[in-house]
Amino acid sequence: MPVGRYLPVELVEHLAEVDRRLGQLAEPVRAWLAGGFAVHYYTRHRVSRDVGIKWSHRILIPPDMQVFEIDMPGSAAGTHIVVMDGSFADVLESFPPEWEERSQEVHRFDNMVLHVIDPVDLAVSKVARFSERDREDIRALAEHGLIDPGTFAKRADEALDYYIGDLTFVRHNLADASEIIASVSGHTVEAETASTPEPDDLKDSRSNGSDPV
Repeated sequence: MPVGRYLPVELVEHLAEVDRRLGQLAEPVRAWLAGGFAVHYYTRHRVSRDVGIKWSHRILIPPDMQVFEIDMPGSAAGTHIVVMDGSFADVLESFPPEWEERSQEVHRFDNMVLHVIDPVDLAVSKVARFSERDREDIRALAEHGLIDPGTFAKRADEALDYYIGDLTFVRHNLADASEIIASVSGHTVEAETASTPEPDDLKDSRSNGSDPV
């Protein structure tokens, strides 16, 4: 798993139990993680209340596996109830074409391969609904330097090509999303870290030709 990426232990353990109950399969089931948990994977911005997964096969999740808890230290309840969203479908959101092929494989179980949606595709997928939470997610991804504005615009246009009907409100959403991304350009988490000034004692040691302690 790439440095800085994070899947909650409880989610991995829960999927491992789902995997175990699938039994021995002739070929692995592929699971593509999107939505709030994908945002959390890239940014740790928030923990969603449901797990949005697109499955490569029709999966029957047992009733006792449809809900699980995640520890949330510091919260009033101490835990977070999460629902396995069995109704997730990429046709209901603004997913660009071929987003599955661009996803990242992050974990292999015995019978299941877990992928996480590419961060640009993740941002594009949030344009159609564009709730306040979607706006915050797009901003969080942009602040972590994960969205190239040109790539975002191109994939968003490709996603809109698959829509039928009046696209006026979606294009307004796209314009607003592009403004959010542009507003944090040059002020990403990585850029701010890279531009942090060195301590004076470190600068002095270099100017004197000595190694810092």
